[in-house]
Amino acid sequence: MSRSPPRRLVIDGAPFICSIRRGPVSADPAWTVLSAYGAGRRLRIRFDADPANGRLSGDAGLATGSVRSAAGQWINLYRPAVMRALIDAGMAAVDARGDERDGWALLAVAALPADADADARSGGAA
Repeated sequence: MSRSPPRRLVIDGAPFICSIRRGPVSADPAWTVLSAYGAGRRLRIRFDADPANGRLSGDAGLATGSVRSAAGQWINLYRPAVMRALIDAGMAAVDARGDERDGWALLAVAALPADADADARSGGAA
């Protein structure tokens, strides 16, 4: 299992620790999780791969932290603005204890930055 070093983000004045990890190569389906912990809350945003529907995550030679939506958009989860948009969308529907959310559903409602795919194809972490 691959895990990124934690990243600190401040969201609405509260510090959050965020990390990204992907499942082992043998995971079926492959998956990537963005986790955020802070202000007494926790959130896990999970992207399960579904190649038949064009959703790639944690497999297919993608760099850790990159996912591809069914619409063909590459998303670099390491970008702080992307993390924040997904966390904001996830927290809007989460109770005080925390929750695990479907990352693909959050992508549909998150206010992603216009350049959300920057560095995703080349594997760079911004």
